[in-house]
Amino acid sequence: MTPEMREYLDAPHDRIGTNCEKWDGLERLYGRSDLIALWVADMDFRTVPQVREALVRRAEHAIYGYTDDGERARAAEAGWLKRRHGLDVDPDWILYSPGVVDSLYFCVGALTGPGDGIVVQPPVYGPFYNAVRLYDRALVRSPLIREDGEWRMDFDDLEAKFAAGAKMMILCSPHNPVGRVWTRAELQRLVDLVNRYGVALVSDEIHADFALDGRKQTRILALDGAERAVMLTSATKSFNLAGLRQSSIIVKDAAIRKTLKNAVERVHAASPNIFGGIAQTTAYQYGDEWMDAVVEYVTENRDFAVEFIRREIPEILCRPQEGTYLMWMDFRGLGMNQADAIAMLVNRAHVALNDGLFFGEEGRGWFRMNLATQRDNVARGLENIRDAIRSR
Repeated sequence: MTPEMREYLDAPHDRIGTNCEKWDGLERLYGRSDLIALWVADMDFRTVPQVREALVRRAEHAIYGYTDDGERARAAEAGWLKRRHGLDVDPDWILYSPGVVDSLYFCVGALTGPGDGIVVQPPVYGPFYNAVRLYDRALVRSPLIREDGEWRMDFDDLEAKFAAGAKMMILCSPHNPVGRVWTRAELQRLVDLVNRYGVALVSDEIHADFALDGRKQTRILALDGAERAVMLTSATKSFNLAGLRQSSIIVKDAAIRKTLKNAVERVHAASPNIFGGIAQTTAYQYGDEWMDAVVEYVTENRDFAVEFIRREIPEILCRPQEGTYLMWMDFRGLGMNQADAIAMLVNRAHVALNDGLFFGEEGRGWFRMNLATQRDNVARGLENIRDAIRSR
């Protein structure tokens, strides 16, 4: 990255007092406010400068009426997917909804019925479970397998669950929290399996722009036979725009797209947020250099954290994640139960991490750390954790 971009990302930017969940919500969630916030998945980096400029220009207009999603917005998203991921998307395939979690709910409600089995791969992002339970579907767990520290899908178990009648699978790609970027071969095998058993496949790809170490994220719609898959994506994670509430449901199959379009419109959620639409379109048009720099910065933070933990806190185990800006950390070597580990992190280390149980029972003994912040925050957080462990 250029020195100017590094300076831009490295500069601390105080978020306290901005109704920021990550920092202003510490007292409510952790019981104290004097913590280094390394939990919720948004970034402490200022967004693409052109996005700020576009939002200021639009705000100065001072009339914020109903807005149209517009051909320009869809064209910008299709351009980004082609330029960054080599994926050809017809702009007509793109539906809008307020957020990827909202989109997930629309998919479960519209494409399955009460009691239908929905497969998830724990440990996995908590709202996957919520979507299944909210709609009175049956949660079908196919846990990831961990061998020699490497996470992989259990294809034999997946096939057994599909053969037993599961109707949908929710895929996390890249996987949150374990950080796998699934290979093209793994994803093709999965697509072949769901097609064999007639299982609907919904792929949450909100972290797709964070494939690290030169890896290429294979988008689900790029695979042979994936015409009926549903791809959920958003610029909000990539460009730190989560508060603007904008996401896309991308569906090639016309019948499935119509079903989901009706589901979104039924609750009047299809019209984009006026500022969210502007921010997303501008980011997709002008955000390449910024995105490249952020991926490089996160990779450097990851490498720093992995080496610090290996050298200073060997009781904690972690592997360099392949994707996302989230590190999955195994605290089980400390011999502490989950509640005691949380108390140590909060009250002695003064660090806020995500509790692994948010990702399912398979996350017991684990914590998730957000690396999308200035290096100083990462360093201080790890030093505090080390010192808290040493002072037990």
